[in-house]
Amino acid sequence: MKIWEKNYLLTMTMVLCLLFGCMFVIHQYSFRKNLEKYCSNSILNESRVEYAAISFLANDQEDGRLEWYSQSLNRQNIYIQLKSETKVLVDCLPFSWEGRSKKDFQIVKHQKSVYACISNSFWDSSRGNISILYFEDISSLYEIRQKQMYFFCLFAVLLAALLAAILYFAMKKIYAPISNIAHELRTPLTAILGYSQYIQLGNISTEDMMFAGSQIDLKARYMNELIENLLIMANLRDGTIEMKQVDAEIFAAEIKQYFPFLSVENQKESLYGDRTLLLSLVRNLISNTCRQGSNIQLNISKDKIVIFNPDDNLDETMLDILNHKSVVPKDKICGKGLGVPLCREIVKMHHGTLRYRNMPEGGMEVFVRLWR
Repeated sequence: MKIWEKNYLLTMTMVLCLLFGCMFVIHQYSFRKNLEKYCSNSILNESRVEYAAISFLANDQEDGRLEWYSQSLNRQNIYIQLKSETKVLVDCLPFSWEGRSKKDFQIVKHQKSVYACISNSFWDSSRGNISILYFEDISSLYEIRQKQMYFFCLFAVLLAALLAAILYFAMKKIYAPISNIAHELRTPLTAILGYSQYIQLGNISTEDMMFAGSQIDLKARYMNELIENLLIMANLRDGTIEMKQVDAEIFAAEIKQYFPFLSVENQKESLYGDRTLLLSLVRNLISNTCRQGSNIQLNISKDKIVIFNPDDNLDETMLDILNHKSVVPKDKICGKGLGVPLCREIVKMHHGTLRYRNMPEGGMEVFVRLWR
């Protein structure tokens, strides 16, 4: 398993723990607030029932009226029991229950139902102390809680899947350039090590030593260019660029110093952008295509820069990768691994467009349009 994949799994595990933990806390908090509301309503309803019972007991026909009243409460999922010191006046409880004589509130679970139970008592002048048991069915609250739990779990799973996908592609995009950079550096570094070991062997001709030294110098310069490009990419993402007028003639002359074989045609007095970044952009584009031949033309005109190499040609797969801003696969890097994302970043910072295309008459053209 790759390092970035391990980091992804570790990060995703932490995100899932945080996500489901937050969902659980929110769900519990919501349920507690609803339960407090239900309990407050039950206490208020119990007071009303107690007041009604006192009124009925003050009437000589209390038995019939209390029975009727208790049955009407049953239809509202409220059940009461009234007991004097000598007998049971009303008993409509859904199950047998030994309540407390003093005032008390508790949640009672019986089979699949949940009740808010309130024990209380009051004094009646003719019957003495009357105890009242009040049961209110609050099972609907727990059903809502279960549905909310299913909803929160489903929401958390969908959100986790979305975050997992976003995080996976983001981390893959972040770590892909690192892999490409390692691939780019490995080839020149291997050559440098090989030639240095060859020189250390001794007993080699002066011509061979000069050739090995020139190759070491060439590969070291290439590695230095890669590192400079990497630093430019870091500055692009962390800082700001300095946009100003750049003399096109001087710009073209500087490019010519890097590539003496280059054929330059300049039809513009100035370019608008960051001089260092534009130099890096054109140098990278030319470096990528000059590996397929040095017969390269650079044309600067109006709002565009065109690089044409009649000896270069890209297959359709590579064109699609380059033009659709995909990560360049390792097997298709061919020296383009770091230069491609760098060029994209520079063009993006200049609000321009970058396009690779094969010409009908042969050759490959890199088209850069810069918008002021």
